[in-house]
Amino acid sequence: MSLMTLPDVVRCYRTSRALQRYLDGEADERTAGRIDEHLEACRRCGLNAATYRAIKQVLHAGGSDVDELALRRLRSFNRSLAEIVVRPDPA
Repeated sequence: MSLMTLPDVVRCYRTSRALQRYLDGEADERTAGRIDEHLEACRRCGLNAATYRAIKQVLHAGGSDVDELALRRLRSFNRSLAEIVVRPDPA
C-alpha cells in the first residue's frame, strides 16, 4: 500500500472541492482539465467521481421518491471515500 504525499493530498482536496461543479459541467476549462488528469491518476478520487456519476444517473432516471435512509448511507459512504489520511512513513 502506498502512502500519499502532501502534494497528492492537496490535489485530492482541490479535486474534491470542485468535483460537483465538474460533474455538472460547470467547471471552467482549466479546472476541468486538471480534474480530468487527476481522476485518471488517482484511484480514490476516480472512484468517488464514479460514485457521484452513478448516483446522479439513478436520480435523474428515477422518480422523485428517494429512500431517505439509502440517501444517508450514500452520503456517509461518499464522506468515507473523501477522507484522506496521511500516515507518517515508518522509519
